[in-house]
Amino acid sequence: MLRTGLWLRVFVSLLVAVMPPIVLLVGTLLLTETFLHEADPNLVAVVVVVGTIAWAAILAIFFTGGLADEFRSFISLAERGDHAVDEAPGDAYRQLASSLDERNRQVASLAQQASLVPIDDDPPAVVRALVSAVRTVMRDATWRCAVLVSDYGELLPPGVYHGRDDEGSVDELSELERWASSAGTGVSVRHVEGPWGAFGVVDIAVSDRLRAIFYAPREGRPSPTQAETALLALVGQHAGTALEHSLLYGRVRRQADELNRMAALQADFLRGVTHDLQTPLTSIAAVATELRATAALPETAKIDLETITHQAERLRRMVGQLLVASRLEAGVVTPLQEVFALAPVVERTWAALRSDRPFELTVRGEPYLVVADADRTEQVMWALFDNAVKYSPVGSKVTVAIEPQGADRLSVSVTDEGTGMDATTRASAFDQFYRSDQARALAPDGSGVGLYAAHGLVEAMGGTIDIDSELGSGTTITVTLPAEQASAEAGDDRTSALES
Repeated sequence: MLRTGLWLRVFVSLLVAVMPPIVLLVGTLLLTETFLHEADPNLVAVVVVVGTIAWAAILAIFFTGGLADEFRSFISLAERGDHAVDEAPGDAYRQLASSLDERNRQVASLAQQASLVPIDDDPPAVVRALVSAVRTVMRDATWRCAVLVSDYGELLPPGVYHGRDDEGSVDELSELERWASSAGTGVSVRHVEGPWGAFGVVDIAVSDRLRAIFYAPREGRPSPTQAETALLALVGQHAGTALEHSLLYGRVRRQADELNRMAALQADFLRGVTHDLQTPLTSIAAVATELRATAALPETAKIDLETITHQAERLRRMVGQLLVASRLEAGVVTPLQEVFALAPVVERTWAALRSDRPFELTVRGEPYLVVADADRTEQVMWALFDNAVKYSPVGSKVTVAIEPQGADRLSVSVTDEGTGMDATTRASAFDQFYRSDQARALAPDGSGVGLYAAHGLVEAMGGTIDIDSELGSGTTITVTLPAEQASAEAGDDRTSALES
């Protein structure tokens, strides 16, 4: 809508421009009928035309000066943002500058408010922050947000939301909000009038699963200007983006909380089951060992009891792996700091496995002692040996190499001649309960916690564990642990071979 002052200025300017030539013409006609009745009509016409031209020239000179001031003001505004001329700016300049200042303020306010919207907060809090942002940008405290349809009722229920500083809960939707959302549809920003009065309405651009609007009373106010409409459309787009991000963040957070809850239940279950299994397995192994010591027992029975003892020990170690996995999940694994020779632990663990595979242990370089937890190290070696036997052909050899790595590290590498791993299996080998399709085919009774527990224990002891494997070429798993040089003199390479 044009301003009243501009209309008045145009009207007065037209009067000033038109009235003198009209007065000159009328006066000439009247004088011609009285005093100048004998004058030449052509000469009179020439005088009228010359007077009109002279008046037009005077007006042109006068208005050109005013227009030049306005033009220089506009040029200064475009180049430097304010007038830099000596003359005072004109009214048109002041009006344009004031309008641009307001638009700049609104855009800057929108940018600032956009950065303050907490999209990682609960969606209702985000909506209230958006309402406060709209109020700040538009300088109007009557703006509200109506969430009309929401498929995310647990995160953002439908209702009328106010600003962050407003007291009270979310209001229920009424016919006013439903009418405002449906009246004048087709444009995102609109001025609607109806039984409830006049309202400004801004659609929030979200998805079909969420419909919402900003609205504010505009009774007695003019319709939004083109600049205000563009700004409100930008506000609606920003609000839609913020709401989408907030809802996505809320859903992901809920899913993460649920997964954490399930993981905690799983860890509690594993801890309970493993604790309950430890005692009976220990009792079974102890009774079987005691019965084997009976002199009158037949030899076949002794063999059966030895098998029972061996399988009970294997099961006890598997339960121990599950217990370690649950403790790793809970973050309560605290290894001891002991100093011991690694080769005897390796030989003892292989002997406890009672495998009929050829076994070769090689110790290279100067003698070193491992600084770690001996029991935890034995659990790690058991997991590596169990995997090597489980996923390699019957009769194939298992090779172990121990050698120093730098001044304070000792590595032990376990190599088998099995099926190997592809890139996907190598990347997930240390994940809890992970078993590839090939592993399931070769050993259906596996648990998928051996390497996971070994990885967690090695890292808890300050070491590293790595896999070097190609499909069809066997697997080498290398564990590196903190170590210190033994006091004995350096010895030659030593190799021992066991076959049971």
